Amino acid sequence: MNDLSVRPSLRSESLRVLVPLAALAAMAAFAARERDASGALESGYLAVLAAAALLPVAFLAPWPALELGAGAVLAAAAVWSLPPGPGRGAAVVLVLIATLAVALGRRLFRVGAGLDGRVVARPAVGGLGDARQGGSSPQPTVQTRPYPKPGILLGTGITIPLALALQVLLRGNLLLAPALTFRTAVALIALPVAGALAVSLLARRHGAPLALTAAATAIVLAPGFNVNSTLALLALAAGDALGNESLGRTARCFAMFVLAAPIAWEAGPGLAATLCGLALWRPRLAAAAAVPIAAWLGWTSGISPEGLARQLAWLPLLVPAAVAAPRERLAGLLTAALAAATVPQIPDLSALAAPLALAALSLRRDGAFVVPQGVWTGAVLTGTALLASYPWLREEPVASTLSLLGLPAGPALSLCVVLVFLALAGLGVWMGRGWGEPLRSARLAGLAAACLVLALLLGLPSPGRELLAPQMPVVIDAGHPVWEIDMKGHPVRGLVLDSSLTNGAGLRPGAPVARVSLRDAAGRTVGWTVRAGDDTGEWAARRPDVARLGTRAPAAWVSWVAGDFFAQRYRCEWTLATPVRFSQLRIERAPGAPADLALALYQLEIRR
Repeated sequence: MNDLSVRPSLRSESLRVLVPLAALAAMAAFAARERDASGALESGYLAVLAAAALLPVAFLAPWPALELGAGAVLAAAAVWSLPPGPGRGAAVVLVLIATLAVALGRRLFRVGAGLDGRVVARPAVGGLGDARQGGSSPQPTVQTRPYPKPGILLGTGITIPLALALQVLLRGNLLLAPALTFRTAVALIALPVAGALAVSLLARRHGAPLALTAAATAIVLAPGFNVNSTLALLALAAGDALGNESLGRTARCFAMFVLAAPIAWEAGPGLAATLCGLALWRPRLAAAAAVPIAAWLGWTSGISPEGLARQLAWLPLLVPAAVAAPRERLAGLLTAALAAATVPQIPDLSALAAPLALAALSLRRDGAFVVPQGVWTGAVLTGTALLASYPWLREEPVASTLSLLGLPAGPALSLCVVLVFLALAGLGVWMGRGWGEPLRSARLAGLAAACLVLALLLGLPSPGRELLAPQMPVVIDAGHPVWEIDMKGHPVRGLVLDSSLTNGAGLRPGAPVARVSLRDAAGRTVGWTVRAGDDTGEWAARRPDVARLGTRAPAAWVSWVAGDFFAQRYRCEWTLATPVRFSQLRIERAPGAPADLALALYQLEIRR
């Protein structure tokens, strides 16, 4: 929203809605005529996913919303032209993420939500939040306001569509339900809208960059807007509102109720969220209360010193700019650190949403610190959205995203991120002596992005040699118990196997299902055992009847649509100390395996 009146036209708003619906119709028509049953189910799901993500983008993108049209065409083209499988799902999700990012960037530029605290209201034609005036286009109106009071930099016309689109990308698995239930509607609509309102309130005092950074940090942990992350943002907004002395009595009572509401939902994480909200209202009181509350949380949850260190490592890992917080905000940062270290992770990492969002709101306002932090947060959110969406559907996508840098999420990676951030921030402070804020911010953003790309290239493993044709799995069962292939003396350092089990729900965890062996020219062999629940698992582990059995399965590598649930395949890897040249690879069904058990091999990859 901006300072000028909002008068969207019926034509522009109708066209915005019709574009996602047209993409939905095109992809659904293709799915109805697709011969492959599995591919048709995937096409139908991708059609719903794309339409649900593009509808909020339609109201976020400034008119004429060219990115909306391009995203709809590219998503439909990917569904029509690419073969069914993980590649097609990943391509569609990448298009949706790119469309959302372009729409958000253009919208923020349109309302002037810059890092320097300026508010630039540019007249535009049509669209929610855009100004429309008759006659010739006047010159942009520039108003300079102090950064801590940016006014209407981040209105609900931006935050609500953005939150709805991110919720679809981060929790798109909810769209596979056979019917829209009340619980699904609350998760996909009510929670992101409530979180968006909280972010808009936080932006009035802290500015758009820090409010967006805090919200992104909170939702990557869940991922998305779940109850914990939403209540955390609401508690922070309520505590921030209580700091406004002009707040009326009724509004103050309501804010106090919202501030205490998380405790009623879950005592441990709720108490931490309330404490973090209090830190925005009474920082010194919250810092004094944080010590006994943190001690009580750590004692009741029975967390070990190693657990304290692992939980605390998430703060510099996701909010590295916190290490350079200004002196006047150290009380809030101390509260965030104590809460992050001791809050019980119930039900998951989203319990850390309030402490880490509070840390993000306690950062320096200078662009030398905000820009690298913003680039890092945006990259983590993008990677999390990609890995949380179809076909990856990671249970902890933020940890999987950070593992792409070559190190597991923990103190070591936190130290690396903090050191790189301090180097970039120091460079930004030095550049600020001779360059203006816009130029410095642009060059800092480019340098931060280049560092991320370099770290990603260094962290990713080198691609191996694939031994199986794509989309042509090999099945090992009682009728075909052995499969082997000539290696032609290729050097092998490791072996990667993508597989799944059929009729393996009743196997005990760790039961052997196959034996993989490599033989060299001299007849010497090296082998590994493929075990159920550790290296592979039941393909239908998410099907309700199988899930009720409590069958253990490893984390899925990729998923595919199988009716009203997601089927899964799994990845395991074995490594040799030194590369060895082998002449033959053999996979043999384990003796004593159930007669109806089948092992499907989707891909075999040798690492050199």
